[in-house]
Amino acid sequence: MKIRKWKMLSRKEVFNHPRIQLVEDEVLLPNGAQTNYIRYAPSKTFSVAVLAIDSSQKLLLQKEYSYPTDTILWQLPGGGARAHESVAMAATRELAEESGFDARVCHTIGFVYTNNRRSDEKQYVVVCTELHRQKTMSDPEEFIENYWLSLQEVKCMITTGSFQNINLLAALNLYFFRYEQYTH
Repeated sequence: MKIRKWKMLSRKEVFNHPRIQLVEDEVLLPNGAQTNYIRYAPSKTFSVAVLAIDSSQKLLLQKEYSYPTDTILWQLPGGGARAHESVAMAATRELAEESGFDARVCHTIGFVYTNNRRSDEKQYVVVCTELHRQKTMSDPEEFIENYWLSLQEVKCMITTGSFQNINLLAALNLYFFRYEQYTH
């Protein structure tokens, strides 16, 4: 079966907030039918997920309260890039803001779509090493706890279902199956 693309006929903005913008596209489907499709506005930037690894090969994981899920979730440092920021610049800034560490070496190992059914936003996965303490202003909406765990501890936590954050799981998958194999 040949997969055919949809064709956008028109777009209108339906919601605009500094953190979320939604649009509704009128699209022509491959079977000739037309439908309206709600989605996030096309991305103007990207986000990063940071795998910070210290000199003893421990990985920085964090715990933070998630308001929408009303639970405390494991996560990686990361967040949205600013305009004109490179992937490495966004990764080092987010790492410093959320953990108090800076990295001398950053290596992008891939990307994932954050919500491919509703968004074209890419989240780049960046391995950061050669870490040192950094004094940085943190985000007033973030209350984050840092944990340094061995890679074996992290693998055990994956196996036991300790992680429910898809961005964390996707980043760890890229690391363990794409990056770690070639560096050790």
